[in-house]
Amino acid sequence: MEKVWKVREFDAAQLEKLRSTGFPEILLKILINRGICDVASIERYFTPRSRYLFSPFVIDGVCTAVDRIFKAVENEESVRIYGDRDVDGITSTVIMTETMRSFHKLVDYTVPVIEDGYGLNPDYIDVAARDGIKLIVTVDCGISNLNEVEYARSKGIDVIITDHHEPPSELPEAIAIVDPKLHDSCCPQKNIAGVGVAFKLAMALEMARCNRLSKPLVAFDLSDHDIAAVRFAPREGFQPLRNIDRTSLAGCVPVFYSEEECRTIGELMPEILSCASSDPALKPVFVDKVIAACIPDEATLSKAEIKKSLNLEEIEGGRALLLIYLKCIEAKLPAVKALWHRCLDILTIGTIADMVPLHGENRTFAQMGLKFVGKSRRMGLNSLFNALGWKNRQVTERDISFSIAPILNSSGRLRTAELAIELLSTSFAPKADELAKQLFELNNERKRLGEDCYNTVKGYLIEQNDLENDRILLVVAPIKNQGVTGIVATRLMLDYCRPVIVLLEDQGKYLGSARSFKDINIIEALNHCSQHLEKYGGHIGAAGLTMPVGNEHSFRACLREYANANILQSDLQPEWLIDSELPIDMIDEQFLKDILNFAPFGIDNPAPVFMAEAAVFQEIRKVGEGKNHLRFKFRRQNGRSIFGIGFNLGDIMAPDVLRDGTCDLVFHVEPNDYNGVRSAQLMVLDCRIRGFK
Repeated sequence: MEKVWKVREFDAAQLEKLRSTGFPEILLKILINRGICDVASIERYFTPRSRYLFSPFVIDGVCTAVDRIFKAVENEESVRIYGDRDVDGITSTVIMTETMRSFHKLVDYTVPVIEDGYGLNPDYIDVAARDGIKLIVTVDCGISNLNEVEYARSKGIDVIITDHHEPPSELPEAIAIVDPKLHDSCCPQKNIAGVGVAFKLAMALEMARCNRLSKPLVAFDLSDHDIAAVRFAPREGFQPLRNIDRTSLAGCVPVFYSEEECRTIGELMPEILSCASSDPALKPVFVDKVIAACIPDEATLSKAEIKKSLNLEEIEGGRALLLIYLKCIEAKLPAVKALWHRCLDILTIGTIADMVPLHGENRTFAQMGLKFVGKSRRMGLNSLFNALGWKNRQVTERDISFSIAPILNSSGRLRTAELAIELLSTSFAPKADELAKQLFELNNERKRLGEDCYNTVKGYLIEQNDLENDRILLVVAPIKNQGVTGIVATRLMLDYCRPVIVLLEDQGKYLGSARSFKDINIIEALNHCSQHLEKYGGHIGAAGLTMPVGNEHSFRACLREYANANILQSDLQPEWLIDSELPIDMIDEQFLKDILNFAPFGIDNPAPVFMAEAAVFQEIRKVGEGKNHLRFKFRRQNGRSIFGIGFNLGDIMAPDVLRDGTCDLVFHVEPNDYNGVRSAQLMVLDCRIRGFK
């Protein structure tokens, strides 16, 4: 289906406000279209830093989870981390296991195999009970496991859920649920990956273990020249203070806006000072001074700018002050720093692999982490990179999405995710090399099975669906390669430009994967048809499901009912959303550098898309074994040529070579590092031939 070319509109008034930044107009348009419309946001977008991370204690359930884990430590209880089998679940499992083993010896992990379906499984709970497990901590799963959590409770096992998937209407009765997507959650960013949620809980554990945070803190808000205060302890949460006196402040550490404003406290000031901790690091401090001490390069920022840079402008009063204070403390905590440096590589891999929106904290993880992934101290990653031939390589988001993630995923798709977990955890070089070799072999098998499965399933899809009218495609296939259903569903979604659900039979039930198109909410569709399903869960754009054999016809009818009522044919129209027109003559090395500053690219932060009209080409040539790709050579006014590549565009023209003409293009600007020399090239997404000389 031919795609519509649509140039994005932008706010001209915003453009005028940002001209003072000195950025070229075309770059400002890209920023505005991404919702980055002020100087502070631009600074944060281009230079994310770890101090921008929000405190883990603002996520509902974290304090309760920390309490229960510490109780397990005190009582010497056995704890089991229960992960998911994809890259997000694998990296989450590694982070949580490593963190808890650093202070508790009775910790292990398990990850279900593909045949056991998604989430907690009763059979694994039985095994946990036999093993004497008293606490299960899920990572990247559990939010939809209502019955399974109740079953665990009946076995005397408590469950802490850490997840990031859409919560169902009825939640499991777990000890604690840590999921930013909970309906009443006040988490500043809801769309973090499962590995991000696991990292937040790990961070909270390290903070709560630190003596510096064992004392309650009191934050004073004097912005309106009225004394207001909030008391906080990591394991108690926030409490407003109505009576500020010696008793309420005893043993607490106060923090204020500024020295000048604190003078308004008057007679109360000596009492406040007398309640200070003996710890020199926690003497009564002023926020401005703490910021200056911790962030010397931004010591001149005003209080308003500090709050803005920390993304706290929506948080009121003393709470905002407290969070600023906590950030300053976090920056000084060796344990938190060590956690950050230890986990950043796999935190980055898990975040990018899970395809969450790359803004806010996700962008911080990815942009900072990509600088270190290729220099990881993990023996397993080094073995993987050596096998890929990556020596001293600057790893990109594309490398993770198309090389690292598929290799790690092959473990859980075809055998057991424990292979990938062991690879990321081992410190023994020979073992790492052997595991990397096994995963390479599995990935090659996954590719072969995926291609075979795709061709077979596509045939069944054509037979079972009305391709003209069905707005959600459902295919049921009698094959047993469940490990590749997600890959197949994604390819079919791209082929037919509409949501696709693939169901493969296994032992009297269907195991399936759903992939959505554009912004269509596949979870809402599954909610509508939930009476036909055994269980399901996932994101707006991707989900897993289990369904009894025999329900496929009623499920199909229900899907059609939902799709006809909620999805318009216009919703299925494929289109190129173009950020700006860009004459080819404007593309040079400096422009390439500017574009690469927008990376890493992904969901909600795609690579900028440009359009050039009447571009003059010297040659367009079909390339590749099947002559299905195009190689472009364009002429520029400076006399220098610029090259481009267009994958799977061979059908655009009949002859193998075209010379000396004009065409309209939709494209990305990308680097070409041929022979160690970097130059700009075009990744051509679509092309329309105009004519010839």
